[in-house]
Amino acid sequence: MNVNDLNQTEKEQYKEVASELRCLVCQNQSLADSHASLAVDLKEKIAEQIRAGKTSEEIKSYMQDRYGEFVIYKPAFSMENAVLWLGPFVVLIIAVVLARRLIKSGQNQSETRKSSADTQPDLDWPERLYAKEKKKRQ
Repeated sequence: MNVNDLNQTEKEQYKEVASELRCLVCQNQSLADSHASLAVDLKEKIAEQIRAGKTSEEIKSYMQDRYGEFVIYKPAFSMENAVLWLGPFVVLIIAVVLARRLIKSGQNQSETRKSSADTQPDLDWPERLYAKEKKKRQ
């Protein structure tokens, strides 16, 4: 079955379905964009099914049953792929919480340093070490 044998409405349906299915060889292209031999075979299968009067949903369902959910460019939300849909949001929330904690702890440390700097004279480390040793002896 050749695409040129389809009428105008069937060609539009063909373009829609082929653009919504992923090429199994290229994996980054839709069937419409791919020229791989498997993609050509799948496009011919789409044209045959359109000619047989199948709807776009029936064709996509057939392809998904045969090749798995990977063939669908925009898979529906389900419990099997919930991690893929929700994972980025969970990672973002964790990153925001960690960033806030780091910022708060940094502010607390700088406030502690300021208050300790006000009570103690600003000495170099050898002088501070000597002062500690002197306190221990007393």
